[in-house]
Amino acid sequence: MVMRDRTVAFICLLLTAIIWSTPITYFDTEFEGVDNDRMEWSCPRPITSPLPGAVDLDAVRSQLSATADGTVKSEHPQCRLLNSTQLVLGLLSLAGAAWKGRLWWLTTADSRAEKKFSRLHAKTSGEPKGMLD
Repeated sequence: MVMRDRTVAFICLLLTAIIWSTPITYFDTEFEGVDNDRMEWSCPRPITSPLPGAVDLDAVRSQLSATADGTVKSEHPQCRLLNSTQLVLGLLSLAGAAWKGRLWWLTTADSRAEKKFSRLHAKTSGEPKGMLD
């Protein structure tokens, strides 16, 4: 199956929007002994916070010990690396969209020029006008 250049460009733009606007919220593994059952890890949106601040794990552990029942909300310590990775992936996808969009624009230039030419000359009668009489 061969996809058209404009379809690939649209898919790449859609991927860019999804990558940049969706934060990572699912963290399954334990991080340096912090219990995931009582933690609610999150990350900010990559486009609004490309380099989030560092998370103090000692403060997170003290919050966990202070609350007996319930969950503690905090950003994940690896958000800084993950958001940077998402930004780079979004830039690569955006570059792919620009490249495929340019290819599509160049390959359809002749048909656009023919349509413009036919529109411009459709209203003429073919007879000379003005000073050419």
